[in-house]
Amino acid sequence: MRKKAYFIQPTYRDASGRLFHGNRLLYSSLALPALSATIPPDWEKEFCLEYFENVNYETDASVIGISSMGYDIIHGIEIAQEFKRRGKTVVFGGPQAHFTEGRVHPVCDTVVHGHPSPREMKRVLDDALQNRLAPEYRCGMNVSVPLDYSILPQRKIDFMPVLTSIGCCQKCAFCCTAALYGGVYRLRKLEHVLADLRAVRKTTRRAVFVDANIYNNRDYLLRLCARMEEEGFGLQWAAQCTVDIADDQEVLEALRAAGCLLLIVGFETLGQANLDQLGKPFRVERCRERVRRIGRAGIAVGGYFMLGLDGDTSASFDALFDFIHDARIALPVLNLLLPAPGTRTFEQLKQEGRLLIQDEEDYLLNNLLYSTACNRCFYVPKQMSVSEAEEKFYTLYRKLSSFREIIRRSISTCPTLSATLFALNLAMRSEYRAMAGSRIAGGVQ
Repeated sequence: MRKKAYFIQPTYRDASGRLFHGNRLLYSSLALPALSATIPPDWEKEFCLEYFENVNYETDASVIGISSMGYDIIHGIEIAQEFKRRGKTVVFGGPQAHFTEGRVHPVCDTVVHGHPSPREMKRVLDDALQNRLAPEYRCGMNVSVPLDYSILPQRKIDFMPVLTSIGCCQKCAFCCTAALYGGVYRLRKLEHVLADLRAVRKTTRRAVFVDANIYNNRDYLLRLCARMEEEGFGLQWAAQCTVDIADDQEVLEALRAAGCLLLIVGFETLGQANLDQLGKPFRVERCRERVRRIGRAGIAVGGYFMLGLDGDTSASFDALFDFIHDARIALPVLNLLLPAPGTRTFEQLKQEGRLLIQDEEDYLLNNLLYSTACNRCFYVPKQMSVSEAEEKFYTLYRKLSSFREIIRRSISTCPTLSATLFALNLAMRSEYRAMAGSRIAGGVQ
């Protein structure tokens, strides 16, 4: 067997079977750079981020690694089947392979759970070389080396991704991260993160921290910001976090000094009963105050929101529009509740007989663009019909996607941030237009 591995991050198929390809991404997963950093030096390696290029089925690699982040798993299975037909050894990994291992085991030689360290990756590849692969490998949570940014097409990615931690300290019922890590997180060594930032700085000044929650560990975050300021990286960056970061003035000031321009906060809902059901230990009535605090620190606020929760009515959609408008949420990220398999929310809806999903492939009906809002209702809401939830969501998206709202959300004292927000909000308008086109094609006016 040749000591060469080919690692693939699949793209998606839409409902018509078309594979998504494109020339630019807002940001990218770090799965392939993390995997590349673990490959033993005596192995050759090849990579494919399929959104940008076609899979090389003629590769001379003997081991094929497929890393699936979500419902790209469906096409990932197709890729695995073709490589198995060609006599290759196929290894599956990534979060979705963990949740749906029953579907991938028949088409691969092994499933790798977790984040393999260099030692663990060497063990997997050595076992493949000796034709003694175990059915599965349980790895840890530590990305213990600087990542390999050389394999990312920097000129095609608007915001280069950076990672400080794996997992999250929260245990939200709807969240795949919580389902995967159970409220546990692991911090990367600070020197590794700084090495990654130096690599990023060679090609761009724009970055995004892709941690589930950059506020997992306060002391670590303060040390990171201090080092970023000391080294003068000059990066302009964004991150996602929990809303309680607004109560920490020292951290807000450190973030701004280190170049943070945008925090995307997991508000989730404006209903306290909803928030309690999701397992988030925050108070809804403090949201406006906390948005103002972050804004006063010179950082714009984006927000994650879900609709169609058990406490929501049709009036909840209008109330959310008012909140986003009045609080000046710079970048709203909206979805109808997506009951992802593996989460507590999925299991609850399943037990209550409210799921409308017959197969995971049903989720593909939602993929109007490569990355798009969940605008379909895959379950029976408590206080509205499925069609009402989808119609109200569509109307809300239309209102938020008007040029008047986009311009209002994009205004900032920082010209660079204003331009960035405008581009990001225009992407939201593109999603709305894709929804509108889908509705017309489906006979919905």
